[in-house]
Amino acid sequence: MSLLHREAPRQEFRLFDVREDALDTLRIPYKHLLGSPPSTKKFLSIGISSVKREKGNYLRTTLQSIFSHSSLEELEEVVVVVYLANTKYSINTEVAADLANHFPSEIAAGQLLVVSSYSNAYPTLEGLKRNYNDPPERVKFRSKQNVDYAFLVNFCTNLSQFYLQLEDDVTCSMNFLTSIKSYVTQYITPWTTITFSSLGYIGKLYHSVDLPKLARFLLIFYDEMPCDWLLDLFYKSKAQKEIIQYKPSLFQHIGQYSSFQGNVNNLKDKEFMEVRETYGDHPLAFCSTSIKAFEDHTADRVCFPGPSFFWGVEVKAGDHFTMTFMNSTNIKKLRIITGSSEHPEDTLKSGYVEFGRHRILGHEHITCEAFKKIGDFQNGTFFLDNIDRTAGGSVDCLKIQVSVPQAEWMIIRKVGIWVSREKTLPKNSTNIVATNR
Repeated sequence: MSLLHREAPRQEFRLFDVREDALDTLRIPYKHLLGSPPSTKKFLSIGISSVKREKGNYLRTTLQSIFSHSSLEELEEVVVVVYLANTKYSINTEVAADLANHFPSEIAAGQLLVVSSYSNAYPTLEGLKRNYNDPPERVKFRSKQNVDYAFLVNFCTNLSQFYLQLEDDVTCSMNFLTSIKSYVTQYITPWTTITFSSLGYIGKLYHSVDLPKLARFLLIFYDEMPCDWLLDLFYKSKAQKEIIQYKPSLFQHIGQYSSFQGNVNNLKDKEFMEVRETYGDHPLAFCSTSIKAFEDHTADRVCFPGPSFFWGVEVKAGDHFTMTFMNSTNIKKLRIITGSSEHPEDTLKSGYVEFGRHRILGHEHITCEAFKKIGDFQNGTFFLDNIDRTAGGSVDCLKIQVSVPQAEWMIIRKVGIWVSREKTLPKNSTNIVATNR
């Protein structure tokens, strides 16, 4: 056979696979500095990219806020990932050592991971286009930041069902996870991005399945524009017309000095509302009302811990706000607060509280068969202690009843319920209790 017609040796090759080659997690190399990924998927992963600042250091404060503002049950559903993006590896190891000293239990529990990557994995950051006439150092900073976030979200792809983007200089509202979980669970319309803050890329929530696409998106356009602009374009590219914003904001920016050249940055989220009071035990309940809600300040906002509230309009005599407990609850103490510092006139002017027993299915919601009045509101608030000694045992419903119509709207800011740990039964209960003799 002629050399011209001799067959070339066969080469082994792999067919192109769209999912593996274009949609799956990018093969970015990572250094695991602290902790290890959870063995099972969590509900939420929280991603924080951090570089050492010329002035100020807020990373520890941010992490402390996340952990201290979450219950033990909430922390079981969360993993926090810190991506250390310092160019010098020695700085990354220094920061990791500091975090190891301050958060040993969180690391041991698998609630905190600290990772970094390699400088040679980054694209060029020199000689980039000066879009928007930004100075070269600014272009380099924001371009690297896009890559930092791309590497971070890519790492978090398989850790959880949802992913939350934070910065390394924020504080959190109490029980922010429960607020997020309740809102997402009830949001039926398909979405790409929900924001729980009005600032930049703080508090942006994503489906984890979208993270490989987001990582690629940030890398493709890393040198074009700032990260927050790209995040806006990302949800629009997936046919979400406008941002979905949860109010009030769950996160507040606290950094005074920017990570870019130590510039002063006193930006604050005006929608943030911290709840500093203690509001009891939060027994699981369904909330319903006959009062028309203003925008998305619906009745269910009161049924979970967090800074949310119910805001009703057209308040009429005979209107009600009812909590139906999933399990019979022996209430020891009850505190109900209406109105707010921003809207001090939006209180309940005249009303009272009732307890109900024997859950039944009403016309539109679950309620109770029989109710009994336990006390009146005074100046927009209700407080009663030692209820477990006088109420006759566990109850199934709590109802706020409006006595007279009012021109003002009404905010129910919090319903604080403290549960008695003593197991008691209603006086009319037919249950039989066996005791040891």
